[in-house]
Amino acid sequence: MTRPLSREKYFGVGQVPIGIGAVLKGWDVSEEDYRDASRFPVVDFRAMTSNCPHNCYHCFTEKRKKTLTLEEIKGVISQIAEIGARGINYLGEGEPTIDKDFFPIIEYTSSKGLVPVVFTDAATKLRDSDFVIKLKHLGASVAPKCDSFFDPDYQNWVVGDKTGKYFRKRNEAIEVLIEEGFNEPSLDGTTRLGYDMVVTKRNMNEVEKTLRFCRENNMWIGFSWFLPVGRSAKEDFDLSLAVSEEEKQKVREIIGKVDSEYGFNHPVYSNFGTYPCIELMQIYGNGNVSLCPGNETIVGNVRTDKIKDLQQKIYQSRPKRHPSVFDGNCLCRAGVEVINITGGDSR
Repeated sequence: MTRPLSREKYFGVGQVPIGIGAVLKGWDVSEEDYRDASRFPVVDFRAMTSNCPHNCYHCFTEKRKKTLTLEEIKGVISQIAEIGARGINYLGEGEPTIDKDFFPIIEYTSSKGLVPVVFTDAATKLRDSDFVIKLKHLGASVAPKCDSFFDPDYQNWVVGDKTGKYFRKRNEAIEVLIEEGFNEPSLDGTTRLGYDMVVTKRNMNEVEKTLRFCRENNMWIGFSWFLPVGRSAKEDFDLSLAVSEEEKQKVREIIGKVDSEYGFNHPVYSNFGTYPCIELMQIYGNGNVSLCPGNETIVGNVRTDKIKDLQQKIYQSRPKRHPSVFDGNCLCRAGVEVINITGGDSR
């Protein structure tokens, strides 16, 4: 089946087939807009609570307390909007949806013409259809946690859920999101429902069927590895589940094979596999700023520095991250061969 392509050409992937979840709304940055160094692509903002009902095995946060006030957060959002960003990823130090300021932050983000992208456990709040409907009306995209669609024991183990209920509740939340149309196809090739899946030895056998499920249901999927920060960066972290470089290569080949069947011919990237890195700046709840979730080197603080100045400081300190030369591959995961599945040379 040949699927129609989007008119838009997105950074790193070009035109995409409509209805397969190729692009997450909020990450739909055109090639032209991305290469404009005066603008922003997507910003990561941990402007939410450090509280979380889970204890994830590979949690990348240090549960730093949010000290920025709501007005300070709104000021940062306004600066991000002025520079022309497409979206803001709300990661939280914990579970974003339980922050007391969650909806005021999301509402303000939307009012500034930005797409709020909420990374969430989903199980805590998103089984509530009223909560989900409100998010949809605000134009948000949602990325529930997905370590497994098919293995409840593994998924519950990852989040530290000894009650054995998380997997079921998360799936119930996904059903509500689908019922409310977060995965409805759009002529621009985007979806508002996406998943971030950390690939390990325990779930790498699920990559193909997870990808096919997402493509058939217009859901974005990001396959990533352990981040080099947080728990997985500590000396005592158990790396027995970490996939080898050979296994990573096999996963990339699976992604390339499956996506080519859906007419989605793209380089297989070192970060999310199916999509390039478009995140430029990470802002912590205390105002500190680093390059991204995978690099915690602090370059400044939004209480004392303007966002535009911090943007330029990142470009100066990381010249390979400048949009005029960046190819979309994660700079925190060095030494990765990129597969180009269009039949051309590797990048």
